[in-house]
Amino acid sequence: MKPFEDALKNQSLGPVLSKAASVECISPVSPRAPDAKMLEELKAEPWYQGEMSRKEAEGLLKRDGDFLVRKSTTNPGSFVLTGMHNGQAKHLLLVDPEGTRSNTSQ
Repeated sequence: MKPFEDALKNQSLGPVLSKAASVECISPVSPRAPDAKMLEELKAEPWYQGEMSRKEAEGLLKRDGDFLVRKSTTNPGSFVLTGMHNGQAKHLLLVDPEGTRSNTSQ
């Protein structure tokens, strides 16, 4: 089972942006901040790596199908799925389908 490859197959074939064009782009999405309990549960997962840059994440991936989830450094409160597909690292911003926010000071 290769969940990252399956996710890529199910992605719509919309306009493609080059990596250079997307590096400085900040998402307009206002994610819901994770609560303390959720963060503790995430830390127990082997695929969760905490906050790290694209470059750091890419350095951890070795083979097709390898993946990790990380906190975004450019979109505070967001998570990114980073995976290796056809020898190339892919970064997918994970968006809350409800699009709700929560107060980070709770």
